[in-house]
Amino acid sequence: MIQTAKALMYRHSHVNWTLADQVVVSGVNFLTGILLARYLGVEEFGRFTLLWMAVLVVTSVQHAMINSPMMSIGPKQTEADAPSYYGAIFFQQVVFSAGVFLLLYGGVQLSGVVFPEWGVESLALPLASAATAVQIQDFLRRYFFVRGRASAAFYNDVIRYVGQIVVLVWLFLSFRDAMDTSRVLWTISLLAAVATVFGAFFIERVEVNPSVLSNTVSRHWHFSKWLGASVLLQWTSGNFFLVAAGALLGASAVGGLRAAQNLMGITHILFQGMENIVPVQASRYYHENGLAKLKTYLGKILMNGGLATAMIALIFFIAPAFWLTLVFGESYAVYDNLVRWYAVAYILVFLALPLRVALRTVEHIKPIFWSYVAMSVFALTSAYPMIGWWGLPGAVGGMLATQVICLIVLWMGLRSTNLLRA
Repeated sequence: MIQTAKALMYRHSHVNWTLADQVVVSGVNFLTGILLARYLGVEEFGRFTLLWMAVLVVTSVQHAMINSPMMSIGPKQTEADAPSYYGAIFFQQVVFSAGVFLLLYGGVQLSGVVFPEWGVESLALPLASAATAVQIQDFLRRYFFVRGRASAAFYNDVIRYVGQIVVLVWLFLSFRDAMDTSRVLWTISLLAAVATVFGAFFIERVEVNPSVLSNTVSRHWHFSKWLGASVLLQWTSGNFFLVAAGALLGASAVGGLRAAQNLMGITHILFQGMENIVPVQASRYYHENGLAKLKTYLGKILMNGGLATAMIALIFFIAPAFWLTLVFGESYAVYDNLVRWYAVAYILVFLALPLRVALRTVEHIKPIFWSYVAMSVFALTSAYPMIGWWGLPGAVGGMLATQVICLIVLWMGLRSTNLLRA
């Protein structure tokens, strides 16, 4: 019995390391959001949120243009070709990182001129440094996954994420009055850099071959050009209401919105875990047993995952002021109604997950792209008027509306397949 258990653990060690890594990353991100909201205060947390959105943009683009092609094309390389292929990828990453640093440094300086009330000019260097360090570390961890070294990726993330939360807790407890967005960004940058340096010792041999570099850049561009557009649309649809709230209502409004959203952030652990497992299982069921089995499997996911999400949402929906005060402090209790909006929105966010998986499994991708287009168009055209008319309720109501639009487009796309008739 013990030998059988050990054999199963060894056989599925890659999956086990991947799941453990996801728990570390999602869990620490959730705890970090709570820590920053509670100890930075509403306004400073809002300023941090606005700046951190820039980091999320560049990491999303990096994932689409560098990580995703590497994760699909890298495993196909022979061991003889691997050094030159990964050398080309590392070269691309270095160039991308340099561009990110310069773009964010200049962009923050410019935003300080356009929106002087944000007071972010002094944050240009820490933000650019944090964004650069974070996306390099993220690239390195994914490189380890591609090379079949999930344990190396896990330990690398432990250094960055666990180290990050430990250092931040110590800093807030020891120097609470001195902590601000700049110091938080420098802390994140430092821990990401330490993890990168540690991971560099485990990089396999790479070399830069000009011919391979040219071919790799061309191949990656062909692979990811539409994926990159989709990522930008996805980011716009999900975050533009926050940007508009910051521009119209100030950093405190963004801090309140993000705190209300962070309560539901615990569901990200569930969502990300499902993103790592459900698509693979769905494809296997579809390949081996056809549409009927796929429909049954996704139906179970919809029922069980939906119930879990609804239970979490209900907990926060019933007593939002209590949870905001308990987790973030009394200053956040005034945002209790926003929590109820987010509780409903996150149920819709979950419902979209099995729909996307179904469309990807049957290789009918267009509805996913068009859902992002529809959501982005709505966000760009409605954010400012909705927030101007209704304030914060208009912002979170707009976010809820984008999820409704997403579900409608995905459902219409699914109806055009044979899955619903299986």
